[in-house]
Amino acid sequence: MPVRIRLARHGHRKSPVYHIVAINSRRPREGKPLELLGIYDPIPRVRVDDPIIGGGGIPPPAANVFGSDPSLVRKEKKIEWNVERIKWWLGVGAEPTRTVVKLLERGGVLTTPHKWQHPWSPAPSSEQSPSSTSGSVETAAGETTGFAGKTAS
Repeated sequence: MPVRIRLARHGHRKSPVYHIVAINSRRPREGKPLELLGIYDPIPRVRVDDPIIGGGGIPPPAANVFGSDPSLVRKEKKIEWNVERIKWWLGVGAEPTRTVVKLLERGGVLTTPHKWQHPWSPAPSSEQSPSSTSGSVETAAGETTGFAGKTAS
């Protein structure tokens, strides 16, 4: 049974939310997955817990979202995933799609060079050790990734 790690689209029209799933490659896009590995929201949204905005779960007033000072409002894409399970599925031979490879590279789960290397993948730098990741990306369970995502345990 060939297993793929791919995105399953959910959400409403013009407001997609994708589930990162391990699924049999012969199943349809929204078919029942073997396991849910994470959730990816590609729409940049205002962070409610941002200390600059005010924090405490209080969203900014509507006037501030499109105000004259864009530095006050930061919009970020959100991703939550289980890094341990993703690495396990990759270890047992699951094949990620191109989009999932890009997400895993950007989030620091896959470091270059790797098995699914593509021309768009970032070139490995000589000053990084093979186990380190770029920027502030952390892959340990429960830690924040580079682009407003969180890993789940």
